[in-house]
Amino acid sequence: MVGSGDAAFTRSFNPYTGSVNNGQIMKGAIYEPLTISVVAKGGHVYPWLAKSWTWSRDKKTLNLQIQPNVKWSDGKPLTAADVVYSLTAGKQDSGHTMDIIGLYRANTNIASIKQVGPLGVAITLKTPDSQFIAANLNLQFVVPQHIWSKVKAPATFKNPKPVGSGPFTNITRLTTQDVVYGKNPNYWQAGKPAVPCLDYQEATSNDAALLQMQSGKVDWTHNFVANVESSYLAKDPAHFHAFYGTAAYPVSLMFDDTQYPYSLVAFRQAVSMAINRDDVSKLGEYGYAPPTDALGLSFIFPSWVTDPAIKAQAKALATYNPEAAKKLLTDSGFTYNGSKLLDPKGNPVSFQVHVISGWSDWVASLQIITKNLQAIGIDATVQTEPDWNSWYPSASSTKAPTLLWQAASQGSPYGFFFANLHQNALIPSGQDATSTGNWEHFSDPSATGLLNQWKTSLKPDVQHALANKVQAVWLKTLPVIPLFVGPRWSTYSTKYFHGFNSSKNFYGDPIFTTFPDNVLSFTSIVPGATTTP
Repeated sequence: MVGSGDAAFTRSFNPYTGSVNNGQIMKGAIYEPLTISVVAKGGHVYPWLAKSWTWSRDKKTLNLQIQPNVKWSDGKPLTAADVVYSLTAGKQDSGHTMDIIGLYRANTNIASIKQVGPLGVAITLKTPDSQFIAANLNLQFVVPQHIWSKVKAPATFKNPKPVGSGPFTNITRLTTQDVVYGKNPNYWQAGKPAVPCLDYQEATSNDAALLQMQSGKVDWTHNFVANVESSYLAKDPAHFHAFYGTAAYPVSLMFDDTQYPYSLVAFRQAVSMAINRDDVSKLGEYGYAPPTDALGLSFIFPSWVTDPAIKAQAKALATYNPEAAKKLLTDSGFTYNGSKLLDPKGNPVSFQVHVISGWSDWVASLQIITKNLQAIGIDATVQTEPDWNSWYPSASSTKAPTLLWQAASQGSPYGFFFANLHQNALIPSGQDATSTGNWEHFSDPSATGLLNQWKTSLKPDVQHALANKVQAVWLKTLPVIPLFVGPRWSTYSTKYFHGFNSSKNFYGDPIFTTFPDNVLSFTSIVPGATTTP
């Protein structure tokens, strides 16, 4: 496997540290989820370490039954105590680095988490929550209590000798240029994984990754490939394939909404109208990433956007209209000194949008975006970073404006709105927002109330009505600026292996760093050549 923009690999296997360049692969390879909620198959939930679950009669207590006979890679048994520890470990450090489900964040709906026997876990909520499994539990991974309870600083722990329950826990080789994840000898699923190892190789750019793919040295990449039909598929039509799924959340322009003037709604709305999304899609993304409206949900959840007024407003805010953008700014107290935009305090508006230099599509897209913004008087430029470790720590905390994908549950659009609007998802300014996807450090009280009503309802018609109200709040506040679909890039060869996600075999997100879906791929791909995508 090959990525793009990778820094030199180091012996660091902390799944809680988003700045580690292979950190997302280890979630799935080494550490496993309880359940997996996917958008594939029209929306589906796979049991995983949680073998089964039931709700109490009042719909407030979720009773999990953990898979029996699961062992950690060091041979010790995985029990309900490990699961309870993993769910509650956020109290272990002041920054709540290990709090995946929001137990220790404001406005939590979790009342208690208790072990029930060797394989039972009871999660009791304050109110019923129809979205809890998909929106909260979906991103939770399980770590061994006997290892992590002794870690005094989880945010900086390197975890050089990882112990997990996943299919590939044995680090058999680690150089600055590749990491080999060997099979877990104690893996609990009989006969899996079928492949001997995952070899994740370094590539500094999309072009470097493509060269490795074209040569046949690499089987799978999750990068953008320009003109994929001619540059890759045509090189070996029988075995080279691409699956660019567009049932996906948008890539958005992100600001820290607590910082002036990004904190002004009119500014964010004007920026949205000043960007030519069609050009970005066609020229920056080669047409593989369709432009979105200002909600960004029309490709992944079209049946949830039904209000004609909402549709019209979402379209208007995403329609390229620099003159309307300028008028909104001047109506909101911005002024011009010649062609230069000044904020209401009289300061010139300028910023750099940061991106990894090897991400050729995002670099091209941002060149278009910044030119669009320059046309309305904003001194916007592109600042390239050499690799993931140089870019991600600042990007994940939006210490500088950037493009980012949406880290949210795919069970329903609730996860998207929860990540960006709910007080329980709020990450303070300046802090890494990987755990919730609240990159912009924003929440809205009215949306929080509506989302709380949404999750307590088990009636689809009520949920849809509430979704319309949440969408109205979204457009009124525009916490992030959706631009184009974030395609689920997967370019792969079936010359030696098959079982990859494809349009005909769509079982989860095909990107091998997307947790928890990636564990489905890691346990589904098998040796053997085939010409079938």
